[in-house]
Amino acid sequence: MNFLIFNANVLTPGGVIKDGSILIKDGRIAKIGRKPASGFMSSRLIDADGCFAAPGFIDLQLYGDPKRAAFHEAMFGTTGFLAAIPCLAPKATLKGIDSIVSDIKAQDGGARILGINLEGPYLSKTKPGAQDKKSIRRPEVAELKALIERSKGHLKLMTVAPELGGALEAVKILKSKGIIASIGHTKATFAEAGNAADLGANCATHVFNAMEEFRHRQPGVVDAVLKDRRISATVILDGEHVSPTAFEILLKCKGADKVILITDSLRNDASFEAKWDGGVYRLKDGTIAGSGLTMINAVKNAVKFSELSLPEAVNLASGNPARLLGLEKKGEIRQGYDADIILFDPKFDVWLTMVEGKIIHKKCAA
Repeated sequence: MNFLIFNANVLTPGGVIKDGSILIKDGRIAKIGRKPASGFMSSRLIDADGCFAAPGFIDLQLYGDPKRAAFHEAMFGTTGFLAAIPCLAPKATLKGIDSIVSDIKAQDGGARILGINLEGPYLSKTKPGAQDKKSIRRPEVAELKALIERSKGHLKLMTVAPELGGALEAVKILKSKGIIASIGHTKATFAEAGNAADLGANCATHVFNAMEEFRHRQPGVVDAVLKDRRISATVILDGEHVSPTAFEILLKCKGADKVILITDSLRNDASFEAKWDGGVYRLKDGTIAGSGLTMINAVKNAVKFSELSLPEAVNLASGNPARLLGLEKKGEIRQGYDADIILFDPKFDVWLTMVEGKIIHKKCAA
């Protein structure tokens, strides 16, 4: 079915098109303009009623049942995500990969499961966060190659602590396979993080969290992430994991093109032994285990916590992750791109979510 979205404030790479329209044909964005585009007579009309029309959000780190998350998170603007697997024992890791690969093959509707995010197992035991220390291990070439083979091309991002023996070889292998090597759960020095970046590590996992803190006399991993333009930084912007001030500093150091909003959400994960405390999920010992954040609230907080414009804040959740993943037709409202589009109002309530030209969430007016 073809659609014409009209009466919208369209957020595009070139700015906001007021009272704009988007013509959608065969799952792609056909035309964008200030008035209803020609050729819309056979299209279903969607009156945006002044809402913002934005590219759908891409969450690079989302935990829980991917099938449930695909529909649940679409209500909050997510149109694509990486299904995350925590640090597990070898057999359990393979089982988790098999399960997500199966879900990807069988997916029928909802936000797109864009691939797998392995948060481990090659992490620092001194910076485990909520990850299982017993399952943390040093990189082994044979195991890594087995994980990659088992993923059947769906492994897209993997967190590695650069200071571990064998970590740099792991980064090289990941790079050679087109997989994002992300620096995280680490006590790496400035030099060790830089060495990983030299070999292709171009991302940092939930920056500031599960990392050695910034030190003004002994530069470490946070210093490297803030300074090195090759590294994109993912951030959990719920106001609990990272303060507004830290977020502002991150933006000033990295630039808005190198910051990516993620949820690291456990809302769809009933298996994880963590409890909601009203702000975050915590383990029994008080360790933060993950967030209850939605992508639309992350964007809302990005505007609230900084001087970013709305289009700039949206780009942190759409264009930036799309570019990191190498998705050429996603992340922007642009002619020829996939019609991954959301409508949300000034209160950041999502009224409609569309994935590749199909409506998967629509909120009815009261």
